[in-house]
Amino acid sequence: MSDRKSPRTPRKGKNSRNPAGRRYSAREKAKILKLAERLGVEKAAARSGASSWSIYRWRQAAERSSAAGSAPDATETPAPTPTRQAIRVRVPAAVQKQVLEVWRNNPGFGPSQVSRQLRRVGVRCDTKTVRKILRLHGYTPPATKAPRPRATRRFEASRPLELVQMDVLHFWVHSEKLYLFLVLDDHSRFITGWGLAQRDTMDTAIEVVEESIRRYGKPEAMLTDRGAIFHAWRGVGGFDRFLESYDIEHRLAAAHHPQTCGKVESVNRSIQKELIDRVEFQSFLDAKAQISGWVDGYNHQRTHEGIGGVLVPADRFFGRADRVLARIESNSGGTRPRDPLPRELQTEDAERAISLFQLRSTAGIIEVWLFGRCIARLPREGTQD
Repeated sequence: MSDRKSPRTPRKGKNSRNPAGRRYSAREKAKILKLAERLGVEKAAARSGASSWSIYRWRQAAERSSAAGSAPDATETPAPTPTRQAIRVRVPAAVQKQVLEVWRNNPGFGPSQVSRQLRRVGVRCDTKTVRKILRLHGYTPPATKAPRPRATRRFEASRPLELVQMDVLHFWVHSEKLYLFLVLDDHSRFITGWGLAQRDTMDTAIEVVEESIRRYGKPEAMLTDRGAIFHAWRGVGGFDRFLESYDIEHRLAAAHHPQTCGKVESVNRSIQKELIDRVEFQSFLDAKAQISGWVDGYNHQRTHEGIGGVLVPADRFFGRADRVLARIESNSGGTRPRDPLPRELQTEDAERAISLFQLRSTAGIIEVWLFGRCIARLPREGTQD
């Protein structure tokens, strides 16, 4: 299953895959394409280390751009990096080294994200200065963003698991289309569940939600778009019946209005920018392993602008945000990174207490919950059945 067909099927062999899983710059792509014109794709792949499949894809992108009358974006030579004489950075060398270390460990981060990561460990370096440092070392600012749509009403759940959002992101690994299911806690932006599949089916969505409930507990409500796996236009769909069995309220976004599910859509863009667009996955299993690592870093290490800029989603989800903020403020102002989370403030997933048995009182009814399911409802004494 593929977006487009290659002019010929690349020969599988020593150079049919890129073992390093690296991304090539526009300048490197242009050189490899020129080499392919002179020697042929197979020999160019053998010399450069790029896969034959990638060279065919770059060639097709260049041909489409030329046919459209614009410069080929895949092979266009980037603007030269500003010289050190043109940019002056007046910060200690130690801070510059820390900025570059964060950026090189997270090449998808922009200047503002790098600045927030440093602030979390007690080092202050404003976004403007970080941008200057990164530009000295090859950072190219992204293209100007399209104007934002008109203002929409913002909302945020008041506590963890009051509301979760769910969406599906699809992308390609060579000629195979994969689907990434994400369940995001609206209050903390913590990813409580995810799954990678080769088909976008309702059964897969249900499996992801059940795993999320097993690990972190049952949400009170779930927000999704009106996609076919989540919503039936006539009657009650299977996903609705599944949520009803757990007593989870299903809320639907307005038709053709992705802003309603904006939080999970933002995570989709982040993983696309920071991982999927930067790594050439070798297979389904390779993609699954690398996404697992990204999700763990997103939950526990990556600061989030939507929750204050220096907190990570786990801080809010596990209820330690105030203590973390106090620790960060006490460490701020230095040039040496410090750990803002002593051991007593750290909570690993495996150590988190999960309520398996609960008694709830709702509108005069006592409810008995076990493993996220309501197993009995009993009227309180003095109330009518």
